[in-house]
Order: sequence, then C-alpha cells, then structure tokens
Amino acid sequence: MELTRPVLARASQPMPTSLGTLDAIHLATALMWAEQAGSPLVMATHDRLLATAARASGLRVVG
Repeated sequence: MELTRPVLARASQPMPTSLGTLDAIHLATALMWAEQAGSPLVMATHDRLLATAARASGLRVVG
C-alpha cells in the first residue's frame, strides 16, 4: 500500500493508544489493507504500544 493522503489522514486520527508518527502510519496502513482485502490481517511486531493499539483495533498480533 502506498503512503497516500488517505493513509496519512487515517494515521492522524485518534488511535487506541498513544503512538508515534511511524507506528500510527503502520497501524493505519494495516487497518486500511485489512478493510480493502476483506480478510483478517495478522500484524507482526515486537513494539508493545503498537501491538496494544493493533489488538485494540481488532487485529491479531504476533511477535
């Protein structure tokens, strides 16, 4: 997925936890990809805050 205005707009919206800019972009991209694909997405991360936000957003997380 390209870094587009819609991705940046999604990343700038409130997230379930406080995230830095790049983590917010990663989460926004994952959420938008999952919506477009219409299938569950598994996010792999060792970042605790990103993992918490991803789980709170309905994604399965490994790592």
